[in-house]
Amino acid sequence: MGKRDYRDEMIKNETKNINFLQKCFKEYYFNKFKHLESPLDISRREFGFMSFDSKMTRHISFINMGQLNAFLIQNVPAGIYISNSYYDFPTFPINEKRLIGSDLIFDIDLKDLNLPCQKDHTYYICKYCDNISNNLPSSCSVCKSTKIDSTIIPCGICIRNLKNETKKLISFLVTDFGINHKSIYVYFSGNNGFHITALEKDYFNLDSKGRTDLVEYLMGKNFSVTSLGVTQYKNNLKVKIPISGLSYGWRKRISKNMKLFNITNNSLQKYVNRVGGYLLFKKEVENITGKMGVKIDPYVTMDIHRIFRMPGSINSKSGLSKVKCNNLDSFDPFSDACLFEDDRNVDVDVKTRLEFRFKRKKYILDKCSTTVPSSVGIYLVLKNLANLI
Repeated sequence: MGKRDYRDEMIKNETKNINFLQKCFKEYYFNKFKHLESPLDISRREFGFMSFDSKMTRHISFINMGQLNAFLIQNVPAGIYISNSYYDFPTFPINEKRLIGSDLIFDIDLKDLNLPCQKDHTYYICKYCDNISNNLPSSCSVCKSTKIDSTIIPCGICIRNLKNETKKLISFLVTDFGINHKSIYVYFSGNNGFHITALEKDYFNLDSKGRTDLVEYLMGKNFSVTSLGVTQYKNNLKVKIPISGLSYGWRKRISKNMKLFNITNNSLQKYVNRVGGYLLFKKEVENITGKMGVKIDPYVTMDIHRIFRMPGSINSKSGLSKVKCNNLDSFDPFSDACLFEDDRNVDVDVKTRLEFRFKRKKYILDKCSTTVPSSVGIYLVLKNLANLI
């Protein structure tokens, strides 16, 4: 098959897939609009919409949810986004919107965890001919294209680690920043992670620089050993524990990790010498903070003008919905976030062998044509692992 033939086949499949998805999304927003969470002060929010050909339209606002509903039925977007900020003029350009304030938002995504298991369920897809590899190729083995995309189906280990990272973030926010636990809301992103929103008035007016400092603290970035009372000047080591002690925040975490209890200037100095001196002690602290820090996407929190996926809307990378997690421990994204009705089956052409769980059922699919429930078909088509027949 020549390159033109590959491209023609791709376009034919994409057209069929998009027609199918648009119909499913329209039915969802018509029948399940109630699942969209009505935002606080909707008229002061900026909305953005992603089309099925990946074009983003921003700087839109709505007076109420009814107006939004009418827009969705008429336009059927692939993705719905809403600002975490509030503006006097949400439809104006960024520098003319007149910012009122912003909620704190965080994104914990699988790509930032770098789990060993990910290589077993990551798929590399040629953007030119749709060929799939289980290992990242330098070029496609079929058409030799170097344009390779990737997609992932999270496993149970992935979800468990994402939940643990989310709990870690919440612990930091409550313990170190004094944010009320009841002000923190956790959402499954609809794909490979969790979104966390903190509706805390003390941080409402925090600017981008302040949010950058907050993110660096959470991630354990740029922690200075001077905060522990350890300094060095011209090869002379000096240790003097701060008057406030090492009993809170990162100081407490680091000293506990080092198993330093009832610590004194003398015992801390002995510890620094025992690990090899100031530089090696500093390196050890960097390793501890890197390990214990929260793995979040820093740019999501830092950007006060970002638009974030709307709760209740469909994630166009999976067909799962962004939903609130009232009980994080028991939450099952492949069941609780799948809001499409399986009132019909669809025929799909699966591009590679797959093994996964969906709606508490195990699927083992070979590279072949098969029939699956519509929710599974939507998931596989959006993951670019199958084409509609």
